[in-house]
Amino acid sequence: MKYILTSFALVFGLSVIGQVTILEENFDAPTLPSTFTLIDNDGNTVANDVQEYTEAWIPKEDPMDSSNGTASSTSYFSPVDRADRWLITSQMTLGASGNFVSWNTMSHDPSFPDSYKVMVSTTGNSLSDFTDTLTVVSNETPYWSSHTESLEEYANETIYLAFVNTTYNGFKLYMDSLYVREQDPLSVADEKIEVAIYPNPTTDVLNLSAGNAKIESIQIFNSFGQKVLDKNTSSSQLSIDVNHLDKGIYFTLVKTDQGVSRSKIIVEN
Repeated sequence: MKYILTSFALVFGLSVIGQVTILEENFDAPTLPSTFTLIDNDGNTVANDVQEYTEAWIPKEDPMDSSNGTASSTSYFSPVDRADRWLITSQMTLGASGNFVSWNTMSHDPSFPDSYKVMVSTTGNSLSDFTDTLTVVSNETPYWSSHTESLEEYANETIYLAFVNTTYNGFKLYMDSLYVREQDPLSVADEKIEVAIYPNPTTDVLNLSAGNAKIESIQIFNSFGQKVLDKNTSSSQLSIDVNHLDKGIYFTLVKTDQGVSRSKIIVEN
């Protein structure tokens, strides 16, 4: 994981959106976390070119940055077959609201892209406990892609997350920057004001209405704390084009002449 991103996200979480970190794993250690569970459920024989994959997932150097560590799984077998390789997180208890998970993944070879699914268990970390599928990612890109999913359905519950390589005849899958967070807007002491933001979720345009207040600026941040939009204005109403934003969860910081407003929005491009 890049340290500059860590620092920025941490500052963002404390001073802008008041996020509470429930789980953070950057996979920079020489071994995967001992609290995680690894299960090779396919029993396949790895090909000669990937003999280092002695477990379902292993710590692996980022092929694009030798200073960065990742968790990696292979789907290259002899004979060719489908992967069923699980990385299961430690147990975690979510907050009352604003829960979400974010992570980065990448395929090694664009000619043999890897696919995977993310599952949730509210009971235990055995394979049979994972009955809910959070998302399915098919043919992951050969460069780092960011993913964010809401965990609101599981607020106040104790859960496990499983990342499962399900590829048929692929090569190598990498994962990094795994976070589970709870948004805690009440942790910020600024004077607050209600600003209506709609539609939410949105696909292209985001409308803001501040009533009698005058909007001075709006900033939008992604789940990694990176600012993706910064706009100044002087109006009680505003429409913003968000069609260029990737699908996912974002956070808004709206400053007005009467206070600030913070909200979570979902873009569904």
